[in-house]
Amino acid sequence: MNILKIIGIIFMIIASLVGGATVRLMEILNDPNPLPIPKAQQEQPKKLQPQSQEEGREVDTELAVAENNTPRNETTSRGTVNVLIVGLDNVEGGSRTDAIALAIFDAENMGLRIASIPRDSRVYIPGKSWDKINHAYVYGGIKLLRETLVNLTGLPIDYFVKINYKSFPRIIDMLGGVDIYVEKKLVYNDYSGKLFINIPAGQQHMDGKTALGYVRFRHDPLGDIGRVRRQQKFIDLMMKKIKTPAIIPRIPALVNELIETVDTDLAPLEALKLLQFANSLPPDRIKMFMAPGKTGFSKNVSYWILDNNAFSLQLSAKLPPADDDLLESTADLNIGERPVTEGAMLDSDRIAELRDQIMSIRILNGDGEKGIGKRAAQIFQRIGIEVPYTGNARHYDYRASSIIYPPNSDDTVRQGAMALAELCGITNERLIQEDSRATSLTLIIGHDKNELFARLEPLNS
Repeated sequence: MNILKIIGIIFMIIASLVGGATVRLMEILNDPNPLPIPKAQQEQPKKLQPQSQEEGREVDTELAVAENNTPRNETTSRGTVNVLIVGLDNVEGGSRTDAIALAIFDAENMGLRIASIPRDSRVYIPGKSWDKINHAYVYGGIKLLRETLVNLTGLPIDYFVKINYKSFPRIIDMLGGVDIYVEKKLVYNDYSGKLFINIPAGQQHMDGKTALGYVRFRHDPLGDIGRVRRQQKFIDLMMKKIKTPAIIPRIPALVNELIETVDTDLAPLEALKLLQFANSLPPDRIKMFMAPGKTGFSKNVSYWILDNNAFSLQLSAKLPPADDDLLESTADLNIGERPVTEGAMLDSDRIAELRDQIMSIRILNGDGEKGIGKRAAQIFQRIGIEVPYTGNARHYDYRASSIIYPPNSDDTVRQGAMALAELCGITNERLIQEDSRATSLTLIIGHDKNELFARLEPLNS
């Protein structure tokens, strides 16, 4: 099942677990003043390429790109939360990804973009080779699939949601089925996999079993591409249905059915706020699309050959400006936390102590504004901290400035990281952590750059 907008169902179920009362859930969903959504620190991909050299220094090509280059996805989006959505199918005692989607919740632009990625897409899987993207989960579970998507898109993956097929038919039955027009007869028999599909053409009322066959069917000339289109059509119809008042009494039963089916690293409150955000959007603020490409072959194996440039543009494309009423109704929605605090001004003695603990740092531009790496380097150098390297981060979607350092570092490095955090006013512990790709203590400047510079610049005046 390609999840796409069915993410709304998942969030609804998770959210209902918070308070346990349907009435309270609906009150929250209709609250015009959403609370902030804390944004998880994204899992960073492992190193994929040999290290490059710049001015005799080693540069990690997966953590940073050279200062005179730009990340492959040049989005300068602000306030986005990216959720990986995976539909799983049980085969021969294991699981495989039967559907993959990336949902981008864009708070600043008040929109939701949902990209469906065909499972036969040819991608580079870290630590393996070029292969179909659905094999990433088989090789390394959600962690490797997440790294593969980060490498493919250049975007951080903040959260994941996994859903298993096993409860799909029962869920659809609980929702009362769905009415849908079938363009052509769909017939497929898989005796080994015990999958039998026989759906007539024309207007149909589908129960859960029939609906599962409809969203899984891929045995026609369009293959996975035709399936994705049918899934999007199906989910559009289901989303209209789950927003009707008739569904409210069925939520407790849906909770019991889905509680063992959904796996996510979203906290209940985070899921609730994302649902509230999506629920506040009119249909024209939600864009669904499939990763563009064409059918091709490599070593006699059929793939969906992605058009990476077109896909990158679609991922970063902005919807038309939202109207004033929508902006006003969601004005209090703030995805992410303000990590840099003004705090008390550091005196010269404390600055000297912190400088001696930090000694040297690398600086990466995770915001996208030209020249901020150089500007930050000049500030630190005037304080007396060496900056041997500045460059661009892997992507420009760092909501908050963060500090990373190599794993298994000694106490001196860890103390240096904490000293750098104090100097920069970074108080969120999630933004100070080990990273397997970091070769030394590194500051990644995010979209909070103005607050960061406002704190740092007076320190050396």
